[in-house]
Amino acid sequence: MTFMILHPLSTQIVGSYAKPQWLARHQKMRALDGSWWRPEPEVLQEAKRDAVRLAIYEQERAGIDIVTDGEAQRAAWDRDFFGALSGVDIEHTEVAVVAAEEHHHHHRDETGWEEYSEIGRVKPIVTGPLQFQRSVATNEVLFAKSVARQPLKVAMAGPLSLSQQLVDRHYGDEEALILALAAALNMEMRALQAAGADILQIDEGSWHFDVDLARRVGQRAIARMVEGITVPTIVHVCYGYSIVYKEKSPSALYPEVLQLLSDCPVTGISLEYEQPSHTPDILSHCGNKHVLIGLLNLGDHEVESADHVASRLRAAFDVVPAERLHPCSDCGMWFLPRDVAYGKIKALVEGTRKARNHVEKTFTNVGALA
Repeated sequence: MTFMILHPLSTQIVGSYAKPQWLARHQKMRALDGSWWRPEPEVLQEAKRDAVRLAIYEQERAGIDIVTDGEAQRAAWDRDFFGALSGVDIEHTEVAVVAAEEHHHHHRDETGWEEYSEIGRVKPIVTGPLQFQRSVATNEVLFAKSVARQPLKVAMAGPLSLSQQLVDRHYGDEEALILALAAALNMEMRALQAAGADILQIDEGSWHFDVDLARRVGQRAIARMVEGITVPTIVHVCYGYSIVYKEKSPSALYPEVLQLLSDCPVTGISLEYEQPSHTPDILSHCGNKHVLIGLLNLGDHEVESADHVASRLRAAFDVVPAERLHPCSDCGMWFLPRDVAYGKIKALVEGTRKARNHVEKTFTNVGALA
């Protein structure tokens, strides 16, 4: 099935856009005491919505085809989602052990980034059957749709990644927990589709970080999650935030992950491509899916040139045709300075325009590329 909303070479970002310093303390990500947010509680909702307006405005001003709300209305999506489920005790948590090699990747610097090293330590407890009680992001989608002129993409965490943030005291079986999460997430996706989301994206870091888990239950979980969803669905496979994992290199496991996803009932695959220095051959593992290719390295503040973006795109045309290829960013743009983030997405648009001019000469339906 062809989804015209994902027209050839449609530009977009993964999800987050630069979060203004007046909105959030970047080094406090996932702080459970609410100190992530700078505004006082009585003006916080207004501040979040102003940040959404700004994120959408800058994407549309740069010429991005499919926008997001910049994820300006959330700190940690999983915490909000767990609070919307029965069967999860978010008040009484347990401290989980973080493997030494995982902790080694987290660093401390002058920004106070040590708070980030606490990710995955304090986990809510699954105490009973997981039951969906209410939508987490419907109001976020309704507001973003009221602001955006372009189609809106909405992202949420996937069931494998969410399962790693919980301590299971009920199911006693990892696969059962993941499939229960997938069923609850399906209800959330249905609610966001009804609210007007044009594209729904599932963010799954655990597909890369725990490939054995993905092999065992990943495809079943994705299939359960997208039941009844009629808008385009994307799965984003994360390499880890650039602010934490400074040095990235091609992973021997990434091709297998993409191959697994190519057999899932989703529209497309979003992959990090630029910072890991991937080459076009890896795209062959995406099968016949739409491919959202990350062409912006978010690990530094250097703004890519339009020529660089165009060159990387033209090389990718040898593997994925333009009608299924979509220029995107790598993930985790929220911590970048706003001028850098804007410069990067502007380069993405300008580079795509250059590449489009190149491919129009041979593309059979030139009008679709306009």
